Amino acid sequence: MIKKIFFLFFLISSFFYAQQTEQEMKNILFDIDFSGAGPKEIEKIDSLIAVCKKDSYNDCVALGYLKIANIYDKMNDTKKSFYYINKVENENLMNSDTDFEVIFYVHLQKSFLYRKLGERVASFKELDEIYDKAMKTGNAYFIYLINRQYADKYIETDSKLSLKYSKIAYKFSKIYRENKGNHYRIDKNRLSNSYKTSAYLGGIYTDLNKLDSARIYIEEAIHNEKKVDDISLKYITSLYAGRYFRVIKNVEQAQYYLWIAKNIAKNYFKSENYQIAVGDELNALYESIGQKDSIGYYSNWLVGIEKVNREQNQTLNDAVDKQNELENSNRKKETKKLFFILSLSIAACLLFIFLFLYYYRKHKSKNLDKIDIPHQPSVDESAFKELIQLAKENNPEFLTRFNEYYPHFSEELLKVFPLKISEIRFCAYIYLNFSTKEIAEYTFTSVRTVQTKKYNLRKKLNIPGDMDIYVWFSKLLK
Repeated sequence: MIKKIFFLFFLISSFFYAQQTEQEMKNILFDIDFSGAGPKEIEKIDSLIAVCKKDSYNDCVALGYLKIANIYDKMNDTKKSFYYINKVENENLMNSDTDFEVIFYVHLQKSFLYRKLGERVASFKELDEIYDKAMKTGNAYFIYLINRQYADKYIETDSKLSLKYSKIAYKFSKIYRENKGNHYRIDKNRLSNSYKTSAYLGGIYTDLNKLDSARIYIEEAIHNEKKVDDISLKYITSLYAGRYFRVIKNVEQAQYYLWIAKNIAKNYFKSENYQIAVGDELNALYESIGQKDSIGYYSNWLVGIEKVNREQNQTLNDAVDKQNELENSNRKKETKKLFFILSLSIAACLLFIFLFLYYYRKHKSKNLDKIDIPHQPSVDESAFKELIQLAKENNPEFLTRFNEYYPHFSEELLKVFPLKISEIRFCAYIYLNFSTKEIAEYTFTSVRTVQTKKYNLRKKLNIPGDMDIYVWFSKLLK
């Protein structure tokens, strides 16, 4: 019965969303409320993903998976959150034509989850990979969001840097909301996120004991919270307002705001990060006024949350380890299979070459009376082989020799766009028809990094979206 209802819902959804452009479908995804989202919203997103798949809207499918991952993270189901993030890569939804928005959210969501698992190095690496790219987009929403995460990155190690990035986030969140020239689509989820920067900045000033500055931003946050009916914004505002009032010893106000945050975390945000944050604040508040019963209660509450978190993380890590073992096993099997196929291919090639030479010599011996030109090895062919070898070794001399072999390549390329030396070198690899995987292997980088570089080159060189980048380069010198 449930399956029939879901199928009927899917048919109705498919009819309703038919003929929608990909951007319109993405807008529908972004309009689904996040704060109160649960299984019903996930079911709706799944139906949207099915329609996007039908129309080959890969960016829309990827963003749908990432939104589901975000909801599962809020529901404290880290395993399913990782599962949906991995689907973006497993279904090959990212390539050189993928919109930066998808790449941005993949890194951001992975950073959240790695940090939650205590893998700070992996978390920060995800942020580092997209920080410069996000800043170069000029998109106020991306810029404020990545700087907000960078502020968190340094909050425990360098308060000045954390404050610096929080100020940048605050500045660009206001630019996003002002939306001069209507550059941005303002939806409820993004709008509520942008208002959080006031509370975050107030929290940092509170931690730095700059209470006059903290008061300004906390008051602004409380005022802004009333502009959007959003549970997530209310939680963040209440948490940092409670912290500020606790520090200035206004127990009544601190307790008021922290209880609001606690109730929201308990009813809407099952993720332990939300609950631990408010639990720590309540513990500190009751310690400051000596309420032992309350201290004991919240201490036990925190211990319980951390225990559940450890058990969940252990389960997730075990699952990740098993998945890695399975992938390694499959990789070894594939390697053996490829080795066998390669051996057969080489044997077949050698046999073909042998037969070719045999019949060629036989034929040649019959025609010696007509013409007999001795075969001489081509100098260009030898130089080309040497050039390929330098590329495979990632040799510093590669670009110099490449320019000697193709003297007009760099000149023609620079007419299109003033590229850097490193970018010209990367273009040379593409011109030589190396695949993404080969370039990654020879230059000691990841496949994703190569894909991102190709994406950036497309933008700089203005390569049409419907043209293969290799075809474009092959026509450069013609």
